[in-house]
Amino acid sequence: MSLNLNRLNPNQREAVLHLDGPLLVLAGAGSGKTSTMAYRIAHLVAVRHLPATAILGLSFTNKAAGELKERVSKLIAQAAGRGAVRGLTVSTFHSLCVKILREHADKIGFQNNFTIVDTSDQKDILKQLLRNIKIDERKFDLDTILFEIGQA
Repeated sequence: MSLNLNRLNPNQREAVLHLDGPLLVLAGAGSGKTSTMAYRIAHLVAVRHLPATAILGLSFTNKAAGELKERVSKLIAQAAGRGAVRGLTVSTFHSLCVKILREHADKIGFQNNFTIVDTSDQKDILKQLLRNIKIDERKFDLDTILFEIGQA
C-alpha cells in the first residue's frame, strides 16, 4: 500500500516530502497545517519506514492534538497497517512537558503526583491565605502579588 498525496497542494506536498531534518510549518488558520503534519508523519512512518516511536507530533490545543492523532493513525493504518501506529506520540506541548516532569520528578525533588495550579486556582489560594491571616484581599491587587511571587 502507499500514501496518496493527491489531496495536498504543492506547498503541502513539498513539506510532506521534505527529508533534510526537521521542518517548521508556519501558516494561518484554515490553511491545512494539520493535514500537512498528518501526511508528513504518515509519510515518515508508512513510506520512509521510520518507527512511530521516533516521531513526536506537537500541537497547542487538546482538540488539535486529538484531531492530528486521529488523522495520522488513519493514514498510517491505511498505508502500512494498524501495527505501524504503535508508539506514536502526538500531544500538546503542555501534556508532553507534564509527562516528562512526572517521569523525572524525583530528579528535581518532586513527587510524580504533583498538581499544576492554573491562574484562577492561584488567585483562590491567595485569597484564602489572606483571609487566614485576617487581611482583606480586596485591598490588594492579586495579579501583582502573584507576579511578585513568580519573580521570587
